Amino acid sequence: MLRSGITVAFYTFLSRILGLAREVFIADMFGANSTADSVNVALKLPNLFRRLFAEGALASVFVPIFSSKLLESKDESERFASQVFWLLLLVLMILVGLMQYFMPSLMVIIAPGFHGNPQKFELTVLLCRITMPYLIFISIAALMGGMLNSVRKFWPFAFAPVLFNLFIIGGAIGMKGYIGAAEAISYAIILSGLAQVIFMWICTRKAGFSLGLDPRVLCDGLTHKALGSSPRETNNNKDLRKLIRLMIPATISSGALQLNIFISQSIASFIPGAVSILSYAERIYQFPLSIIGIAFGTVLLPELSRLYKSGDKIACEESQNNGIKFALFLSVPATIGLMMLSNEIINLIYERGEFKSQDTIKTAQAMAAFAMGLPAFILTKVFTPIFYANQDTKTPMKITLCALSVNTVLNILLMIPFAHVGIALGSSIAAWFNIWLLVIYAKKHEYFYLNQDTKSFVIKTIFCSLILASAIYGGKIIARDIIVIESLLSKILSLCLIIAVAIIVYIVTAVFCGILSSKAIKVMLKK
Repeated sequence: MLRSGITVAFYTFLSRILGLAREVFIADMFGANSTADSVNVALKLPNLFRRLFAEGALASVFVPIFSSKLLESKDESERFASQVFWLLLLVLMILVGLMQYFMPSLMVIIAPGFHGNPQKFELTVLLCRITMPYLIFISIAALMGGMLNSVRKFWPFAFAPVLFNLFIIGGAIGMKGYIGAAEAISYAIILSGLAQVIFMWICTRKAGFSLGLDPRVLCDGLTHKALGSSPRETNNNKDLRKLIRLMIPATISSGALQLNIFISQSIASFIPGAVSILSYAERIYQFPLSIIGIAFGTVLLPELSRLYKSGDKIACEESQNNGIKFALFLSVPATIGLMMLSNEIINLIYERGEFKSQDTIKTAQAMAAFAMGLPAFILTKVFTPIFYANQDTKTPMKITLCALSVNTVLNILLMIPFAHVGIALGSSIAAWFNIWLLVIYAKKHEYFYLNQDTKSFVIKTIFCSLILASAIYGGKIIARDIIVIESLLSKILSLCLIIAVAIIVYIVTAVFCGILSSKAIKVMLKK
């Protein structure tokens, strides 16, 4: 699990680096003005549905069923995947068509604060209409990614977002002289979706899988057992109907973070520039979230699905507790680093072009508030697969709805005294509420057991992180005293030095406390 997690983490890190380059590109081009708000909404809308519907619900429900069918027959697993492909294509074409037609009405929900500015409202509607077909392409790519993840080939779908960011930057630059910059970015999103489908299809074929292109296979999967049909065909039909039945609750529960962001964006639209500020801050704090949470969450789901299918409860508990240890060991120090170095990081990355010093201060404040919920967001990626591996999608859905209600109320209440910072802070508090409920219900349904070793590990990790905080504080004082010239190079060197020293201090402290050792690393790598 560790080796696979590192593989996914590496390609996720690469995609996030390019994603950051994309955000810097947009920030340099638009700053934090009304056009930037419209572009960011157009970017987030298809990505919201992608994470909810494709990478979230589809992967969460499809992977356990597909993994179990692979143990029985590869032909039947491919037939099941083909049925899902045609069902997905049909549903998404209808969904995208409806959203194109009702986009002005949907914008009242997505960004209600834009309605008072007709020019901004109309531009956002146009850009969202351009980007929505991306949902079809990325969902098909996610289906093929689920097939590959089921056989432990994690890297292709982890690499796919790299193409997304490359095409947006390159396409926007290439088309900028022919159409407006905002429209160029939107059309580049569509091209990136097509490129990801082609790439995933090539990887799927190389892995020995094929998707049947006969649409009649969907009709066979949706109908009940026909006269003379084989038991395998009947099971395939049941599996497709089970997938449809589980998709709705999984769509809600798997997208807790994205729904929180969507609600925050909707509320933030009432504050000029807040949508862009929160988007820039989100990009930074999602670095550790993506690298840690998505990496081990992606690996954990097929691993648990196989273990639950084989009935090995001891191995399940061990994998679950290891996932928690990995998540906390990396996320707690990352949280402290993001909070204490927020101004330095935002200044270094964004402050140029139309992005001014006042934008740096506001974005840094939002990033620090978001960072408070980082461990909770990452732990959600570890705990949610525990329910999905047991094919329980209703419990996480109910929990997510409760957390979303808390998030909405807190965003509104905290926005009044703290503006955009209150919105970010409300999302973090709601994330901790969400993970608290997940732990309670996982224990209640006997899906999860927190062993004593993990409890001790958590306490020691918090202690090591406090030592790391002291190292960062001391490093900032020293850097401020010795650096006289405020050049870009000096900023980079001082920030890198502070981070490097903090990491060394954290590792040394972790070894001293006994939560990190060469023997433990060898054991984990061996497993």
